[in-house]
Amino acid sequence: MEVLKERYSITELSEYLNVTDHTLRYYEKEFGLIVPKDERGRRYYRTELANIMYQIKSMRDEGLEIKAIRKILQSENIIQDPAVATNETSLTVPYTNNENAYTELKNIFLTLKDEIACSVTAEVASTKEHISKELTKNKLELGACIENNMRKMESKLDKHFQDVDDCLSKWRKKNRSGIFKKIIGKAFQRKAL
Repeated sequence: MEVLKERYSITELSEYLNVTDHTLRYYEKEFGLIVPKDERGRRYYRTELANIMYQIKSMRDEGLEIKAIRKILQSENIIQDPAVATNETSLTVPYTNNENAYTELKNIFLTLKDEIACSVTAEVASTKEHISKELTKNKLELGACIENNMRKMESKLDKHFQDVDDCLSKWRKKNRSGIFKKIIGKAFQRKAL
């Protein structure tokens, strides 16, 4: 999603994603998303949260069910499993006009963002390595299976050609003795004449 703003109101994001405000609140509830509120109690969505909402909407547009989307987002560590999330303590930050508190909080989130990015990168690399190993293993198994089937096919073909050779040999023997009898029979007939 191309994020045009750093912060969206619920109405702006719903218009941008072409969904209703209710749909966004439903996604918040279903996926356990914590949406911050401003000093007047109105929801606002930062870039990361807007991107998550965009991903959810895109997957819904593709026909995926909420359960499937939740599993995908949990497997990609975009959202937490509710069982895990409930074991952690939540952090509430009271609203303050103090610029230092804002800067400190912003730095905490930036650090958290970097840690998450590193964690996701490591997980992707690990998954990529695992998939590569699985593909190599499957490739070797497939090669062995093909080689085994080729040997079986060669064995069947050898037996088939041996059977054909045996039949031809029997036919030749049968017809040779018949030809000799005919030749000898004709020779005796000529002598008798």
